[in-house]
Amino acid sequence: MAFGVLVRRYVRAATLLAAQLLGDSDDAEDIVQEAFTVVHREAPAYDASRPFGPWLFGIVRRLASNRRARDARRSRLLRLWWVHPDSPSTTLRGDEAIVARIDAEAAVRAVAELPPMQRACFELVATRGLSASEVAAMHGIAESTVRQHVFRARAALRAALGEDTRYD
Repeated sequence: MAFGVLVRRYVRAATLLAAQLLGDSDDAEDIVQEAFTVVHREAPAYDASRPFGPWLFGIVRRLASNRRARDARRSRLLRLWWVHPDSPSTTLRGDEAIVARIDAEAAVRAVAELPPMQRACFELVATRGLSASEVAAMHGIAESTVRQHVFRARAALRAALGEDTRYD
């Protein structure tokens, strides 16, 4: 019963963190499922005097890091050994062409050019609707640091998109 409450409380934030770290929502769901399996298995070793969220998010970060490393190794091996240059997987399909407006493309480029932690905090707070305290717990940083990253990201995006940077 208590485990179910923890899952319901943290599954969304953990999935968003994993998706941000991995760039793929399906892999993120797998990582979160694996993280809760680790939590269940390691529950007797958990120090109940410490907050649960940072412990869970640390597990998610470690599992995501391991997944990225594994995928990079596999990709490198596939490029070295099995992928043929004329393989259909190396060509883009016509329906994958970018047809977005120039403004949207500029915004996507501007977000991509943000420093990694600014981008991570901005995406979770501004586009996913998480609170600064949730993002702080997810990344193991102070809440004020999250707010600072979001502030700087917004300023950088305004400057990159040529918008007025004065604040009303």
